[in-house]
Amino acid sequence: MPERANPVKDGRAARWEGQRERRRAEFVEAAIAAVEEHGPEVLTEQIAAHAGVPRPRLYRHFDGKADLQQAVCRRILERLTDDLTPIWHGGRSPVELITSVVDTIVHWLTEHSALYRYLARHSAGSRPGGTQDRADALTDFTGTLAVRLSKLLRTVLELAGRDVRGTGPLAFGVVAFAEAAIGRWLAKPECLTAEEFGAALVRGIWTLIADFLAERGVDVDPDAPLPQGLAASMLDPAASAE
Repeated sequence: MPERANPVKDGRAARWEGQRERRRAEFVEAAIAAVEEHGPEVLTEQIAAHAGVPRPRLYRHFDGKADLQQAVCRRILERLTDDLTPIWHGGRSPVELITSVVDTIVHWLTEHSALYRYLARHSAGSRPGGTQDRADALTDFTGTLAVRLSKLLRTVLELAGRDVRGTGPLAFGVVAFAEAAIGRWLAKPECLTAEEFGAALVRGIWTLIADFLAERGVDVDPDAPLPQGLAASMLDPAASAE
């Protein structure tokens, strides 16, 4: 006869796993607080001090230092994603949508510059010899933005009966352009305020998008509200880039 599962043992395992995940989340939040205080070069001892535990106990909940770093990166970007979530709903024009996204990201990164530098330092794809099979939180974040933009462009072109090819590469290129520009500005502001830089970046992004659509015979009013259905399509979890 097959061996029956032990409900007492299974219950203990479930409770332990739940407790482990809670403690892991607490340690990640402590690490973020330590980064805010000590900068992106924060030491494990400083993180452990914020968590109120010895260093060895901290690592019981992570598969080494790299696992802790990636968990912190994911949580940092979850916070930024939460701030962006309300923007994706309808009622905004194309320029208002782009401006809201850019302003939110720029101001968030300005207020949390240590967290941004931590992301740049510990992003899996940015480290020499970094393992490419491990999830890269920053790549996931920028990829999500690019997929949403690609879906929006594709829907606009489909409604106009135009060629939809190339929306994916264009969307990922726009996001890469914005990411590089923001990174450069944070490193060397060159006397531009956040408002001035954000406005210039919005103009650059809209120029790329408008030219792409115009080449396909689509003229979009940058100040006209987007249809609610169009915004909803951007939030479709099944949406994928070309």
